[in-house]
Amino acid sequence: MATQGFQSLAHNSNDLVLTAHFNDRGTRLVTGSADHRIRVFDLKGEADWQLTDLWRGHNGEVLEVKWNGSKMGQVLGSVGEDLKLKIWQENTSEATNSGRRFRCVFSQSSGNSVVYNSLDFVNPGKETYLVIVTRDGLLSLLEPINPERFDDWREIDQIWVCDEPVARGVETSFKVCFQQADQPNIKAMTAGLDKTALSLAVTAIGDVKVYRVLKMLGHGGQEQYKLQDPVTELKGADGLVRDVAWSQEIWRAHDWIATTAADGYIRVYEMWTPKGNVPNSPNPSVAARKTPTTGGEMATKPRAPSGIGAGLAGASLAASFASVKLGHHEVKLAAQLKHDGVWKVEWLRNSHTLVSSGDNGQARMWKQAHDGNWHEFAEFGPDN
Repeated sequence: MATQGFQSLAHNSNDLVLTAHFNDRGTRLVTGSADHRIRVFDLKGEADWQLTDLWRGHNGEVLEVKWNGSKMGQVLGSVGEDLKLKIWQENTSEATNSGRRFRCVFSQSSGNSVVYNSLDFVNPGKETYLVIVTRDGLLSLLEPINPERFDDWREIDQIWVCDEPVARGVETSFKVCFQQADQPNIKAMTAGLDKTALSLAVTAIGDVKVYRVLKMLGHGGQEQYKLQDPVTELKGADGLVRDVAWSQEIWRAHDWIATTAADGYIRVYEMWTPKGNVPNSPNPSVAARKTPTTGGEMATKPRAPSGIGAGLAGASLAASFASVKLGHHEVKLAAQLKHDGVWKVEWLRNSHTLVSSGDNGQARMWKQAHDGNWHEFAEFGPDN
């Protein structure tokens, strides 16, 4: 089938499109813009993208918007410059392009009065989890109170990504990315990692911190995911790390994580989970009960806010949960690929192909050859 390059979509706005995200099947596209609006496009036929609805999503620029997994219904999450996280659910009884087809079913303001910068969903089994991070690096993990509804969410854990407070006026870049897979890498599970562990990467200004999020059992018998110390850090960027993507591929000997940075390079890292470097117990909640924490401080929190901030950071929650120390994961920089002005990077679903895009409107596709080296094999854009 012949390629047609990019298809231009009528956006009816002169403001910048700041974020875009396809659903799992690639049949729906949502965008967020500097004009405060969210737009949803649906694919009709092979190449006919039609606007389904647009509405004012935030009282400020829409910084990021993403689909929840398709098996969870037509649900969106967005964050904006108005300090809000919002969850949107589609009502198919409303007419298209009515401005009412997606209804805000949940809204939350940033507890530390700092803008939410990024969000991501993950859907292990029939559950849904959401992670958000503020512009100063406060990372929060949320879950819906009722797994079948999305109108009420609770924060189940929070940590600060950086070891030291970020000074005011410092340019930051915090982005979050779950590995979108039903289970961790096969070799990681062989090494002892629990199959229910969530895999999360977070850009932390000039580095990337990698987390294995485990379910733990508190003294009251409540089991839930808790954020622990990072298992490794991805270094090497000369400047801000702009984006991070974790490959869905779980059948290799290692994980693949790709980043982009302000120095104009894409970096691909290989990560191994060494055998014996994770809890021996098949259920980390069992190990958790052996080392209870006391005093109400979060086990993984680098710095604890005072007053109202302590409550918002979930310090009281962590008092009844224990800490499991995961061993350091081994990392190797597998490729450093030049792409001037690069911003975004993403793995194609269920493939070994990496796609990057940047300031010039061009997208590039990369793949690992049999000799282990990475090469660009396609480039396309509006002029193709």
